[in-house]
Amino acid sequence: MYPSPAIDQLSALQCDIVTLLHTDGVKDDFARLLARVHALPDGCDKDLLLDSAQKGMEVRDRLDHHQTRERGLMALIETAQDLTALRDIDPVLQAIVQRARKLIGCDVGYLSIVDHEHGDFYVRATDGAFSEKFKRVRVSREVGICGFVARNRAPYCSSDYESDSRFAHNKFIDAAVTEEDIRSILGVPLLSGDTVIGVLFVGDRYVRSYNAWEMSILSTLAAHASVAIENARLFEQARQALRLASEANANLEKQRADTQNAADAHERLTSLVAKGGGLRAICDMVAAMLDGDVLVIDAGEQEICRAGVADTLASDRHQFDHPLHLALGESRVLGRSVSVAGHAGSVWRVSAVVGGHGLLGGLIIHTAAELNDVAVRIFERSSVVAGVVLLSEENTDAAARKDVPQLLRNLVSHARQDKARNLQRAARHGLDLSRPLQLLLVKVAHGDAGYLLNRLRRRPELTGMLFDEMDEVLVFVSACHVTADLRDTVTAAIGDQPGKASTGVVSLPLADGSALPAAYDKLTRCLAILPALGRSGALFHESELALYALLFAGKSSGEIDVFLNATLGKLAPGDDTRKAELAASLLSYLDHGRHARATASALDIHINTLRQRLEAISALAADWSDPARQLDIHMALRVWHLRLA
Repeated sequence: MYPSPAIDQLSALQCDIVTLLHTDGVKDDFARLLARVHALPDGCDKDLLLDSAQKGMEVRDRLDHHQTRERGLMALIETAQDLTALRDIDPVLQAIVQRARKLIGCDVGYLSIVDHEHGDFYVRATDGAFSEKFKRVRVSREVGICGFVARNRAPYCSSDYESDSRFAHNKFIDAAVTEEDIRSILGVPLLSGDTVIGVLFVGDRYVRSYNAWEMSILSTLAAHASVAIENARLFEQARQALRLASEANANLEKQRADTQNAADAHERLTSLVAKGGGLRAICDMVAAMLDGDVLVIDAGEQEICRAGVADTLASDRHQFDHPLHLALGESRVLGRSVSVAGHAGSVWRVSAVVGGHGLLGGLIIHTAAELNDVAVRIFERSSVVAGVVLLSEENTDAAARKDVPQLLRNLVSHARQDKARNLQRAARHGLDLSRPLQLLLVKVAHGDAGYLLNRLRRRPELTGMLFDEMDEVLVFVSACHVTADLRDTVTAAIGDQPGKASTGVVSLPLADGSALPAAYDKLTRCLAILPALGRSGALFHESELALYALLFAGKSSGEIDVFLNATLGKLAPGDDTRKAELAASLLSYLDHGRHARATASALDIHINTLRQRLEAISALAADWSDPARQLDIHMALRVWHLRLA
């Protein structure tokens, strides 16, 4: 017996239901199958088949739901794997946004992160967005869905963003959302403890709602994003700590190496001195170690020795004498070396050498660029070693000249002296008191006698002289055969000191040492009269001042003015340039023994011009040619000229 066609059709439909379930048929397939069942004739089999089709559709829905949850779980697993595999936060956040958009099936996914410096949120990652304005939008905590979620720390969804009045709108944010054409938005907070650190969004370009599962899966992804951000922060902290530790270790290693290098340099210098090396050897070693030109100076800033490119060092140093002088003083106060900018980026560095009872000198280096910390330390240690040598040399020199101050006082004193002993003591310093001598007294301005004395002690041209400070005056005794002109020698020795005005008087040649006391008295009187004459900053011969020192001893400048005005009368020049010209002409005329032609030649004028000037002089002082007045006028003119000079 064969089955009926209705039974065959029923069996076929039941097979189709099973097939659709087996092949993951979509809802449309089940809808068509259901329509075929409805088209069957009424009967018990039809009701059974309708029930089977309905149950098949329910099974299909359950399978869809399970598959959706499975995809969500897979996305979470993949995200967790990303968190363990990736160290760069941006790829992790981008992957989270992409998975959120894909799982929920939205048009746009994006993530906003809090900017702690500015106190607002900015877009950190997007997927599906095309508007640059939307990608660059910043949102404060007071406005927008982002601000609402941040304030309430809870998810929020809007089916129609533009018309949603539950949150505060902002025209700039609304414009960005409109440009992206977003209508529906779901946002969930990223929490680190109780603090909102960001908001994860999905959005669609049509009106729609979001179910609980979508909020749940988005919240779970947001939690993963929070972990990613926190991990990145901790990782960055660890990386920063590691970097700081590495830098600290590198600095410690550098300091250790620098300290070792400085110690090695100090040991080399100490060994050099222990083997008898002098200042020149120290200069050579420092110049080689620090690649510069090195100069050692004494307390008077006189060069002792140098190493390096000597010609360049000498020419450049002359231009920087004053800054280097100031730097030496500053270094003495600070106890550290001091730098002075040179030409074309070069640098001078000065380290005061102090020992004993004060300044011994200085160590100077000239380099193409500034020294680093290690080189500065080596340089300063070198100055300490140089100080040991300088102090030793100073002690030796001091021992050799310790009797010079007392010997000079003995030589210029009128008290009874042991002449034989003085002769022997002077001979030890290379001075023969039995031969012709010269005496020079120098008064240094601003109380710099001691400073100048230190400068002069190393001058080779002053060898064979006795000199020292007595009552703030420098006293020099020299043999005439050593130098033809003591004044010129000392002038050259002190002439390279800017701002050091020195005033002095040199004696006429003396027969021997026995003439020194009288000569000292004369020169002392000459020095005393110079301020009244308004003269300073030069060295004079005794012959220029001896007469006036006797005549005006104890006189003030005002008293000399009275003498000049009384003697010259209307001829006294004052500030009158014409009278000054006449006075100078008369002085020259009297100096030349009233010889007209010799005077005109000396003044470089025509003899008739001289005669006209003499007539003008007679009109002012008719008695100038009177022999009784001529000597007084001549002397007054000499005093006037001496003051003028």
